[in-house]
Amino acid sequence: MRVVAALLALALAPAASLPAQGGWIPPGTPCDLPPANSKINNAIAALKAAAEKPESRDQQLAQAKRLLTEAIVQDKQDANPAAWYYLGRLGVTTSDVAGADTALARALALAPKCADDIAAYRHDLWGELLNNGLAAWQDGKQDSGLALLRLATRLEPANPKPLAAAAALFASRGNDDSAFAYYRLAAKTAGTDTAFARDKRDAVANAWHLVVRKVQGHPAAQRALRLRTGLDSMQRGIATDSTVLARLVASSRSRKARGTRLAPADQQLFTRDSTARAQAVAQRRAQLAAALGQIAADSSALAAAFAPAIDALSEYVAAYPADPEAEISLATLYAQSGRWARAAAAFDSLAVHAPDLEADALFGPGTRMVEQGLYRAGARALTLGLARNPYRRDALFSLAVAYYQLRDSASLLPVAQRLLGLDPLNRASLKLVAAGWDFSGRRDSTKAYVARADSGLAVEISVPSFVADTAGASLAAAALNLKSTPSSPFHLTVEFVDASGQVVATAPHDVPSLSPRQSHAFELQVGGKRIAGWRYRAS
Repeated sequence: MRVVAALLALALAPAASLPAQGGWIPPGTPCDLPPANSKINNAIAALKAAAEKPESRDQQLAQAKRLLTEAIVQDKQDANPAAWYYLGRLGVTTSDVAGADTALARALALAPKCADDIAAYRHDLWGELLNNGLAAWQDGKQDSGLALLRLATRLEPANPKPLAAAAALFASRGNDDSAFAYYRLAAKTAGTDTAFARDKRDAVANAWHLVVRKVQGHPAAQRALRLRTGLDSMQRGIATDSTVLARLVASSRSRKARGTRLAPADQQLFTRDSTARAQAVAQRRAQLAAALGQIAADSSALAAAFAPAIDALSEYVAAYPADPEAEISLATLYAQSGRWARAAAAFDSLAVHAPDLEADALFGPGTRMVEQGLYRAGARALTLGLARNPYRRDALFSLAVAYYQLRDSASLLPVAQRLLGLDPLNRASLKLVAAGWDFSGRRDSTKAYVARADSGLAVEISVPSFVADTAGASLAAAALNLKSTPSSPFHLTVEFVDASGQVVATAPHDVPSLSPRQSHAFELQVGGKRIAGWRYRAS
């Protein structure tokens, strides 16, 4: 979040050059104001002496104030712009914000030609107030710092910077509600003024960061995440226990059909085992139903809890639709609160408004969503990323997992087959293809791929690391002998491809004979531009 660091830069920047710091500066040419009064003329001389003779500064400033006050009150010079102009400059010199503000406002009303000159003095004082406010905060004088920032806002009410500074200071104290209100006020103050376009964007961005940070700590969000990540293990447990129970029941029915019985001791073990399995299935199903019910309830609660953050994000992305972080955060909030269609729409909007977005910007959040059980939203992000780079193995794997969890029979098999085309000697790839065939009702193909994964694959290849940059790519891999006998050596050819599938570089590697369960790690490095992924083949 763009907060305190930027403000510290302001605080450490040199203050504006006030007249007292740089000698006497006469009014600019358009602001030629004849004194027309001896007291005003003498006050100008005193102000000049104060600027040029530091040793008598305080005395001269006091004299200037007395003379100008007498001119206005006693000599009836309240309609003379020179009296108010120099009284305002006196207030700037002495950091009398209220006095300077009032006097300069009167001078401007009486002498509009002095607008630029007066604005410059206001801005000088404004800059001093802003820096002093931030410095006071840094010194632990938080109340004084805020008071100075509020004075700066009064001096330049159309400038959002003091409001944004106050917001950042509140945020640094953990007072997010006040910080959010000040950021919103800063954005409103900036309005459509192009001079403050960057300030407005930063204020709106910081506002949504604050509310998103707040809602992500909501207990329902944490609980739903924990429950979603546990659903897969519950479902696997139900499937395993159900399969074993079905076999036990089938065995019992077969014995009855044949008219045979188990020995009493065996029958006792059989009854105990089948009863335990039935109870385990019932218990897991009850746990699954409870978890799904809690997730549904939490999603409903989160829809209300996330509303302020979603509103702030929606406002931001409407104005700045090509910001990946904001769109992805919005999609995440929608997904966490069970609004899958809106989550997908947020990713679609990002793809449209940021056509040059790197695929990795979608792969990261898509993979995290799949890991968190947000399968539909994660699948959408990964699909859009793979449209930009179809050869990222880990993204294909996560997308296949998402389709498996969604029981998407039409989508799983094609994605799993693409994965297998890149990574053919990997059990996870083979099992996902088997699941794809199973969803399609092709039992023979399912059995064939399950057999290849469970017993047919002699050596498995895994690639835990792949890093590509503008100069080339590096790949860390390992070969593992899955068998109880030594493996045969073989040749591996790894192709490094660009996003269109064209081979940029090739790296060979000879995998030696491996003892049972022995692993062989190796690294490959190649040069070349625009490498997006890899694939290999064995020979």
